[in-house]
Amino acid sequence: MAWRTWISFWVFRMNVLVIFCHPRTHSYNHALAERVVQVLETLDHTVVFHDLYREHFDPVLEEAELHRKLSFDPVVLRHIGELERADALVIIHPDWWSQPPALLKGWIERVLQIGVAYEFEGPEFMKKRQRPLLSEKIALVFATRDGNEQDELLSRLWIDGVFRYCGFKASSCHVLHGLRDLDRSDRFQWLDRVESVLMRTLPRGT
Repeated sequence: MAWRTWISFWVFRMNVLVIFCHPRTHSYNHALAERVVQVLETLDHTVVFHDLYREHFDPVLEEAELHRKLSFDPVVLRHIGELERADALVIIHPDWWSQPPALLKGWIERVLQIGVAYEFEGPEFMKKRQRPLLSEKIALVFATRDGNEQDELLSRLWIDGVFRYCGFKASSCHVLHGLRDLDRSDRFQWLDRVESVLMRTLPRGT
């Protein structure tokens, strides 16, 4: 019985790639990223964490890279490999102008590239059909927004513009509105909500 339990645990243990993007080291987003990693490790998942600002990730997609549809940058190649091995992708960032920060947008352009996240197939010289390549993965976004207005642009960008296009089998975007007006208690409550989402979406293997 013991070996069967061990095998069941091993099978359901997930590899989770966590991408964090905020320039301030003491921001609420930073506390949010810490909670995400803590919860995932408590659930016995394997976590790969990247702080794009601290690691000075280069977001610039150069003409040569765009033309050959392939990156020779070892950092980009490492991120691509980690994404391909991941069962889930978790992204944490602030909402700026109803979009992620430019650095994170550059990460999307360089890592979720053709041949990694999607491809086009069909007969030569004929119209090609887009085929997603990440259909076995789960995606979660946790974002913060200073304003109280219920703006859905960010959620649509992630869910429709990125995750569905790349074929993620499940995805969701959770936005905390009115961050600047929340007191300490409200902020802790939202951290607890994030923990609940993680435990529900990426549960511990049993």
